[in-house]
Amino acid sequence: MRFPAAALAALTALAPVASAQTATAVADPGLVGRYQATITPAELAGHLYVYADDYLAGRETGEPGQRFAARYLAGQYATLGIAARGTGPDNGNYGIDGYLQPFALEQSTLVSLTGLVEQAGTPVLTSTLAEGDTETAFLIPAYGQVEDDTPGRLVFVGDGSDLDGMDLDGTYPVLAPGADQGAMRAALGALGTAGAKGVLLATAPTNAALQGRAASAFQAGRLALPAVDGAEKSEGGLPAILITSREALDALMGAANVAADADGAYPLGDTGLTLSVTAEMTKTEVLSENVVAFIEGTDLKDEVVVISAHLDHVGDDGDGDDTIYNGADDDGSGTVTMLEIAEAFKAAADAGDGPRRSILFLHVSGEEKGLLGSEYYADREPLIPIEQTVANLNIDMIGRYDPERGFERTDYVYIIGGDLISQDIHDWNEAVNETTGTDLLLSDRFNSPDDPNQFFRRSDHWNFGKYDVPFIFYFTGTHEDYHGVGDSADKIDYDRMARIGRLIFGTAWELANRDERPAVSGVGFN
Repeated sequence: MRFPAAALAALTALAPVASAQTATAVADPGLVGRYQATITPAELAGHLYVYADDYLAGRETGEPGQRFAARYLAGQYATLGIAARGTGPDNGNYGIDGYLQPFALEQSTLVSLTGLVEQAGTPVLTSTLAEGDTETAFLIPAYGQVEDDTPGRLVFVGDGSDLDGMDLDGTYPVLAPGADQGAMRAALGALGTAGAKGVLLATAPTNAALQGRAASAFQAGRLALPAVDGAEKSEGGLPAILITSREALDALMGAANVAADADGAYPLGDTGLTLSVTAEMTKTEVLSENVVAFIEGTDLKDEVVVISAHLDHVGDDGDGDDTIYNGADDDGSGTVTMLEIAEAFKAAADAGDGPRRSILFLHVSGEEKGLLGSEYYADREPLIPIEQTVANLNIDMIGRYDPERGFERTDYVYIIGGDLISQDIHDWNEAVNETTGTDLLLSDRFNSPDDPNQFFRRSDHWNFGKYDVPFIFYFTGTHEDYHGVGDSADKIDYDRMARIGRLIFGTAWELANRDERPAVSGVGFN
């Protein structure tokens, strides 16, 4: 693991009388520090205890709690006097609707699922799943939406670790994952990149788990952005279908005349079978919204730095005494930190120290459903053109500790993106950390395209990075309460969260005030 280098070479170039910025030097650390100091643990806690309260019912996308959360944020920006930049009516709901960027989602709910397996055009196996009749089905939806009923070749890919030379475009790979969830996520990502239509998961769940999966298949389904004005429907992730048992897998491979070896493993490669999946769905419109506030720059005001966090969470399971997923860390922590950063920039602007480039504060919805709010913003309705967006600083889960981090210090933050897409943004972030007193451990533990967790694709920065917008994703890792009812405001480290917020403010300050934009370099993400 690489720990942050103290940018000593850059710092020695910072002479008191110098007027020009060096490659990594912060021009006026004292000025930056003056406004960083307005980001306080007490104010963060004050916001988060409201934002992660049971009253918001877990902020499920499109549900009343999420929509109330959006209006709470809009009201905070209105109180601060920060301009609205949404597309809602300027005079709606006491003026706060002007901060909203409404969008519609499509929710598909399964009625039935039929899988037809053929060999050279001859049917060999059929699976039919319908509500109230799940006994004969050997294929059950795991997640995602299967709507394309054209045949795809069935290719056995084992655990997905060796895909070299396989033509997987338009196929249904049969994946037999091991116990490592990170490795499975990496395999699913690789299969999606290779053009698979969907994936069959050859697992052997317990009967209880299987029954639960079959029952949940008929609950309200996955959300997606619908096709509008020629735009493709949001994919929302690679559809996955569960093969219900080892016996079902053996029957499938037996139909292909493929035998397992002595250890029960099947050979990799094309099975000679095709699968067609027909899903009957009902569709419902779900309304949601992003929240957008704006501080206009000065001489470089047509360029913008976007700071983002997601305002939604995963709702309420409705069964038991403590059922609400409050999402204090995920992503209440990023949400309220952005409010404090916005307040710091507003104080600077009011004092005549406003940013040269504009700052867009973007709270997105639908992150938990597949990065949908940021996808809507970036792909369908960017309020400032993407080519004028110089960088994205994304904040998601910065309030807790990763128990698997591998080092003792707790005053850390994971930096994802950075030099993978722009050496400049990496260097400026490190310089801010060294010169303005935040002095955090900047860890690159997950900063790799080969990270099995694929965190560089799993939050809203991805929808900027795919357009080669330099970004940093600030993150402190998952923990035992991730997507659980225990993710509550009383477990947050507000002192460290304030330090991370000051770091992000300082990096945004550098991005907004330097003469040059951060150059795209490194491997990128396309």
